[in-house]
Amino acid sequence: MESKNNTFKDFISPILVLVVICFVVTFLLAFTYGITAPIIEANTKASADASRTTLLEAAEGSFDEYTGELYELGDGKSVVTECYTASNGTGIVVTAKTNSYGGDLTAMIGIDSEGAITGVQVTEASDTPGVGTKAQAESHLSQYTGLTELTSDDVKKDTNVEAVTGATVSSKAVHRCVYCAMEQFKLMGGAQ
Repeated sequence: MESKNNTFKDFISPILVLVVICFVVTFLLAFTYGITAPIIEANTKASADASRTTLLEAAEGSFDEYTGELYELGDGKSVVTECYTASNGTGIVVTAKTNSYGGDLTAMIGIDSEGAITGVQVTEASDTPGVGTKAQAESHLSQYTGLTELTSDDVKKDTNVEAVTGATVSSKAVHRCVYCAMEQFKLMGGAQ
């Protein structure tokens, strides 16, 4: 009889305690997630809308996700990942991604209802600091503002903009993102 009590006390009891602890912790995590998930989602949307508003101020912070076809450049490495239209019809904000020197480069591009670029912002890049990042500087990106057409998907062949000397690969990546955004605008038939 003593041996059965020792078995329960030494082996079964600790296992039951651990199972109960796991159930309690799992319940608490699920409960916490249920409370925080909507808050995190709302904060993420507000942050993204704030970035979009920076690029397209006329939208006044209100955007709708575009759910139609997204543009992909022929090489398959440069793509539009998302597109939002201004709720008031004043333009679109496109997020595009392509390969760059240090890996992927992602940029957001604002385009007004007339097809003019209102702003370009690099949101993610792994290019070499001090060299490749020159193509992400406002002094380089601002040359796109106001343009309604790009003549090529290659910055070296485009007559409307200039590449950053010493940061050609990064300049090409930024340019391909902007080119994809302009093509997305055309694909959609303009701002809707």
